[in-house]
Amino acid sequence: MKDTQNDHSTRFIMDESAPYLANLAALWAVDPKLAANIEAMESLPSYSLSPSRAKNSAPTLVMTTADGREILLHTRHDPLDEAKRLIDPLPLEDRAAFAIWGFGLGYHVAELFDRAGDDAVLCVFEPDLVMLRTAFESRDFSDLLLGNRVMFFTELDKADLFARLQRHMPAVSLGLQSITHAPSIQLVPDFYKQFQFWTNEFESYVRTTIATLVINGRRTSENIARNLPWYVSSPGVGRLKNCYAKKPAIIVSAGPSLRKNMHLLKDAQGKSVIIAVQTTLQPLLEIGVRPQFVTSLDYHEICTRFFEKLPKDLTTELIAEPKASNAVFDLNPGPLSLLGNEFADGLISEMNLDRPRLTSGATVAHLAFYLAEHMGCDPIILVGQDLGFSDGLCYSPGTSYEDVWRPELSRFNTLEMKQWEQIVRDRKILRRIPDYQGRPTYTEERLFTYLQHFERDFAKTKSRVIDATEGGVMKRGAAPMKLIDALNEFCRDGFEVSPPAHPGMDWSRLSDCQRSLETRREQAKQIERISRETMPLLEEIRDNIADQQRVNQLISQI
Repeated sequence: MKDTQNDHSTRFIMDESAPYLANLAALWAVDPKLAANIEAMESLPSYSLSPSRAKNSAPTLVMTTADGREILLHTRHDPLDEAKRLIDPLPLEDRAAFAIWGFGLGYHVAELFDRAGDDAVLCVFEPDLVMLRTAFESRDFSDLLLGNRVMFFTELDKADLFARLQRHMPAVSLGLQSITHAPSIQLVPDFYKQFQFWTNEFESYVRTTIATLVINGRRTSENIARNLPWYVSSPGVGRLKNCYAKKPAIIVSAGPSLRKNMHLLKDAQGKSVIIAVQTTLQPLLEIGVRPQFVTSLDYHEICTRFFEKLPKDLTTELIAEPKASNAVFDLNPGPLSLLGNEFADGLISEMNLDRPRLTSGATVAHLAFYLAEHMGCDPIILVGQDLGFSDGLCYSPGTSYEDVWRPELSRFNTLEMKQWEQIVRDRKILRRIPDYQGRPTYTEERLFTYLQHFERDFAKTKSRVIDATEGGVMKRGAAPMKLIDALNEFCRDGFEVSPPAHPGMDWSRLSDCQRSLETRREQAKQIERISRETMPLLEEIRDNIADQQRVNQLISQI
């Protein structure tokens, strides 16, 4: 006769109606990694449930904190009613994203799921996998799990948090509503404190990103339309795909720390692909460094000063987004390649250009990084990428910003004072974060948003990322290294650094572009005419909303 009492193989034999089976099946469908991690905890017993006094028999749990105190995870009176009272005060109609600090047995999560909008996103932060398994054994959460609106965060991983929340930016922009399950916080306070800090960072990142899109949207569209002649006549970046596979790339940005090591870049020529952001091109040329590429995407005409003094025989290829100022393209004496753009392609859809696109970047440095990835570069070495105010400076000395300030300079108003003035004018959005050595340093909201972009990109890239800035903020996903050490390790051997031949500009497409724009103009006129005819009907519907028969007649006319 088999001893089932001591046979561990019978431990997880459950009735087919057991909620755990339905819950795990649902979890495997939406989050297989978490499902596997929960199943891997089988050597640890589930927590023992304690009965409550509620008529619905909803159980509770007695847990022990790190300092030895016993606490109730849910009330003994009625856990379901307690969950309802936790959710009642929340502005459910005004929020589309929720951060739930602690799962417990899931009563409050289920209550929120039932009452929040159909598009609401629920982010559950719970580090205890045994707790989740205990909850899944006690109640059926399969509908909640299969709704694809609930995300579980069980491990401290900032890159994973940002990557998974990225597609929910519109919902988070309306405000990330916190729901705190106080007993859970007492069990693992450091876990929740860290995640709360990171979610605050993500909210800040979302606010800045959305505000930038809204503020610059019209100017961006105008620039793209204005640049269509360049767009249809220049080549794309398709020919550069993997052209430097496994070769080192150095991205030169204009942070304050660039002044430390810019002279070392002369020795990197011929041994690395040098990509300059537009601000650093002129200073590099002045010391005899000729980058293979320079990036531009800023819409404002103030960026033209970076291209005003360039030599006529410049061979550095300008890689730009079509939203950049057209004045930059007029001034640039070197080869030009433009990235594909959805809005531009829509304006000239008949031409079917199918131009290659790169990830849309927030700054010229991001564009340089995506270009290095596109070309297959590995490793990607960052120089001058401070993203903070190293030594009380906001720009590397020697850039064209100093030319702008020069008329104001005197012994009472030095370049260093102008740099500091540039920083403190944004004192309301300054924040302290760790620098590359773990010491506190200042950055501001916009630079901090750019940092979040970079850390997201570093987490996804297949290339090794080296932070050879030797200054600025700490960047997750980038290995800090002195530039001289990076050059000695990765840039020892020479190779052919010239890019594939640029085909030149093809102005013969302008007539096709003009015909497409004439078609768009006629379509716009038609839309305007239909809108003017429809507006009185919509106003009449508004004024007669109680007269259903009249409303139906008006709708049929529309």
